[in-house]
Amino acid sequence: MKAGKASLLVGYLCTLFYAVVLSSSGLAEQRLLAKEHQKISEEVERLAIENQVLEEREKRLQNDSYALEKEARKYYLLSESSRVIKFVEAMSAKELSPSGPKAAQVSLQMKMTEPPLFVLRFFYISFSVFLCLGVYFKLKSLPPQSKL
Repeated sequence: MKAGKASLLVGYLCTLFYAVVLSSSGLAEQRLLAKEHQKISEEVERLAIENQVLEEREKRLQNDSYALEKEARKYYLLSESSRVIKFVEAMSAKELSPSGPKAAQVSLQMKMTEPPLFVLRFFYISFSVFLCLGVYFKLKSLPPQSKL
């Protein structure tokens, strides 16, 4: 096999591997996106459960005076002899306008267990170029073989 053809074949195989594994729609990117999707799905489920718990707590505090007194004693250090008075306020325009959800303020912290994809791409391209050059120069330096 001639040096030019062999290095082109190696280059083609390296390009094919890059396209399948390391490209923007490759297997590595899909795996990262699947992990991120899983984390976000778990966060959504956790926040939905937390939201239900907070809604139930809010309804209980609005409707049950005993629960309201218990919360007031717990968080505001009221004594047993003190009285809790519940005031009903009219809803203002500020309360009617929806504000951003608290979930939007939560930042996802990703642990870096593997190098970023751009680093892998850089080293792979560097490796591929040197591999192709090495194959080319190695085969170029070999003495020609006679055909039988």
